[in-house]
Amino acid sequence: MKPKPFILLGLAVGGCHFLCSMLIIPLTLRSGNLLSSGSVKVLLLEMLYGLTRILYFPVIGLALYPRHWFPGPWIAVPIMVNSVLWGMVAAVTVTGWRRTRIRDHFFQKG
Repeated sequence: MKPKPFILLGLAVGGCHFLCSMLIIPLTLRSGNLLSSGSVKVLLLEMLYGLTRILYFPVIGLALYPRHWFPGPWIAVPIMVNSVLWGMVAAVTVTGWRRTRIRDHFFQKG
């Protein structure tokens, strides 16, 4: 039995999201330490902070998990749940959009 394409898409998006989520924090911290002043540098940091907020929405950003359950490196568990959620939403959105486009195309030719 072959996996459905939207499941593969969800896993791919979720995996990429997880990698980006795990890499954005060290990148932001390192950049914050290296860039101490200057308007361009502050703009770069603000962009990194904004990207971090977007990547960690909704599970981490809205603190929808009990923090005392995931101390230290266990924070990767809610990040993985967040990434799976992002992957599922992206797969459902793309699948729905494609079905709508196919249906619209069919009715236009009729």
